[in-house]
Amino acid sequence: MLNYVQLITTPTADTCGTCLLLHFDNKRYLFGNIAEGTQRALVQRNVGIQKIEDIFVSGVINWHNAGGLLGTVLTLADTLAGKTEALIAQNRERQKKGKRLTEIISPRVSIHGGKNTAYLLATARRFIFRKGLPLTPHEVYDDPRSTTQEGSGPDWKDTNIKVWYMPVQSGTPPPSSTKKRTHEEYTEVSKTRQGSASPRSTTPDNGDSREVLNTIVTQMFDSDWSMDALVETTLYKAKLPAKVFVRDERGHIRIYSGPLPGDGKEVPDIPVLVRQPWPGAMVGTLPSTEPSRQSLCYIVKSHDRRGKFNREVAERFGVAKTDFKLLTSGKSVFGRDGERVTPEMVIGETIPGNGFALVDLPDASYIDGLVNRKEWSDDTIMNGIQVIFWILGDGVKDDSQLQAFMQRLSSIKHIVSSADSCPNMIALESVAAQAFKIRCIDPDRFPLPVYNNEASVSNIPTDSSSLYEVGRTGKMIQFAPQYLQQDDKIIPFPDIEKLAREDLSDEVLEMAKQAKAKVSDPEFLAKIEKVESDIPNRDAEVITLGTGSALPSKYRNVSATLLRVPGCGNYLFDCGENTLGQLRRVFGNDLPEVLRELKGIWISHLHADHHLGTASVIKAWHEATSEMSPLPKLFVASHAHMILWLEDYAAVEDYGFDRVQTSLFMRRDPDNLDWKYTCKPWTLTRYETERFGLKQIDVCFVQHCFGSQATVFTFPTGLKVAYSGDCRPDFRDFVEIGRGATLLIHESTFDDELQGDAYAKKHSTMSEAIEVGRRMGARRVLLTHFSQRYQKVPLVEENLDALRAADAQDDDEKVRLDQVVLVAFDYMRIKLGDFRKAQAFLPAVQKLFQDVQDDQ
Repeated sequence: MLNYVQLITTPTADTCGTCLLLHFDNKRYLFGNIAEGTQRALVQRNVGIQKIEDIFVSGVINWHNAGGLLGTVLTLADTLAGKTEALIAQNRERQKKGKRLTEIISPRVSIHGGKNTAYLLATARRFIFRKGLPLTPHEVYDDPRSTTQEGSGPDWKDTNIKVWYMPVQSGTPPPSSTKKRTHEEYTEVSKTRQGSASPRSTTPDNGDSREVLNTIVTQMFDSDWSMDALVETTLYKAKLPAKVFVRDERGHIRIYSGPLPGDGKEVPDIPVLVRQPWPGAMVGTLPSTEPSRQSLCYIVKSHDRRGKFNREVAERFGVAKTDFKLLTSGKSVFGRDGERVTPEMVIGETIPGNGFALVDLPDASYIDGLVNRKEWSDDTIMNGIQVIFWILGDGVKDDSQLQAFMQRLSSIKHIVSSADSCPNMIALESVAAQAFKIRCIDPDRFPLPVYNNEASVSNIPTDSSSLYEVGRTGKMIQFAPQYLQQDDKIIPFPDIEKLAREDLSDEVLEMAKQAKAKVSDPEFLAKIEKVESDIPNRDAEVITLGTGSALPSKYRNVSATLLRVPGCGNYLFDCGENTLGQLRRVFGNDLPEVLRELKGIWISHLHADHHLGTASVIKAWHEATSEMSPLPKLFVASHAHMILWLEDYAAVEDYGFDRVQTSLFMRRDPDNLDWKYTCKPWTLTRYETERFGLKQIDVCFVQHCFGSQATVFTFPTGLKVAYSGDCRPDFRDFVEIGRGATLLIHESTFDDELQGDAYAKKHSTMSEAIEVGRRMGARRVLLTHFSQRYQKVPLVEENLDALRAADAQDDDEKVRLDQVVLVAFDYMRIKLGDFRKAQAFLPAVQKLFQDVQDDQ
């Protein structure tokens, strides 16, 4: 059986953590940091996850180490569910043909980690729900080899491996508690809590708290909840917005269409039926916890293997070939002459198990606790350990005590993977090559991702040492059938230009040349100046950081769009997983300044692909602004459940939530009752406008999932930016609040021929998105959130009449003629005043992707 461990990620801008894949032919395991970007790196490396059942998270449980865990588990759950459905369908066909049915074993997943593992998973109870995937957190609270619990036995094992947990405590006391939020800051959040569980526990590690958390996690992944189940309540108690049903005089269920609370009309308090939320969403509060100072490390070994079967000796004893299997399974047989043949007579010496250790030290305060652990001097545990993978915080690799420890274990290979040692290479070469291709067509809108093969993500030159080897993605250590170090598996530094040039035809380059000549023509530029003279903030820039839907792919990350308005600030519309990594690739060393100008984050809804990068962005902003005076605030505007998730997670890690000003949009606008899905706008005071750069935020509910909202940001200069989030086209409320928008950013998940898919999955087609912009009167439309099934570019026709807007007789005609539609790509940077220029290059871009193979 082939058995190896391989580095899947090392610290780069794309992948902030270190992740190992342990392979056996029958099963795979993940070890290390399941950081943001991990699942996308698995796709890039073509690593299948359907055989993964156990994930071992190393280090302290925080967002840096486990920020990709929720997304990875979701993808794993969907992959395993798809595998099960395929087997069920296969069995139906086999049954029709009278063939033997394939045994279907229900998948199970276990998450091993330190303190707060279950709590981290449970914070997602309001937006993660899957059925039929039992998920078990194996949380390490206590040291399994403390002075009162001696022993060399493994803490966990299966048919392939034995695992020893090594929790290491920091040698320094925890920092003082951060400032608590004021009563006023919590008031709006507290009002939204429904169905609260028991009061918060005063002791974070008691048994009852653990049981509560494990039950919540079980309900998130293996519940018997049914979406079609309706429960009876009264109209006043129904949680709105939601579909409300009533029974007619014949007892039949129909949709209620009468007045609702908040409409300003008399509302009958009648019995109604509503859908019951899944069980996890009914839990209002979690048992209390606090940030952990425990870093979990592992020692991993395979089981002893039987020696090699000696066929020649067996034949010499006259053993029949049919009995060979009995001997290899440990049973004795009789030879040709009746002589008893035992396994020891034909099988070589047992091959001892071998493996590796994974050590995760966030800072130097953990070193003393690590080097003094008993495991290192226990031969039963350490025999066969061939390599130690070191995941280290900045500066830890230079600590003299740690280096002396490595020297003491010099017979073992040491591989260091840290943010100050590993090269900041391009880890996602597919999207980087795509960016280079488009840059060859339109260099002004498509910069190259920032990378450095000779320096780390911490901007420190990569080094080498006689004590250790610097970790590189792809590095493989094979344990069976024989021990090998396979450096040929290391991923070379990508030659992005070579990868990009493969699909750049002369025809495409000629089309790009013609487009460049067009946008350089003085007459063309003069018309643009005339027609766009009334557009405010033409220097405002849109950076599309993630333009794909559902889950990360090779070519598109999940949703995130940054708007930069000089003189006002920077604003994020949605913040999918690894948005911070995308920001690092776009801005490089300039990112701290970009973060210091970040004023607010808008989250459209609680699907994971739209918000799982929020915590890390807030933390990066918190660190970038920590020395400013006065300390700035950051607003996060969204549905209440998003704010509650951020609050829940703040118990795991101090990431700056106490400096966040939240803005909830749940109530209807009492001054605009004709539009029943429009929320009361946030009209900023003069002080708030100075702080956040905005005049007003308008919001309406849209058709997608519970709590889905579209928004419009209005600036003091008159700039008006509308953002759809995910939704079916909303020609009523969204068009109304966005009327006269300068820019509409709208989802365009499906091509027009997939209208049925768009309707069924509550998304928009390209034509529907453009129609929203037309009815809204938006001057610029940017399409994003494309299905990950396709790398190709939707066909958007250039508005050939648009420049006639310069000669329009009235403003309405000018707006109608001047609408410009663009398609977004990851890393694209486009100013409002450059939409018309960028549109001229679109035919060349579409031609480039015309024959691209879809290999998502």
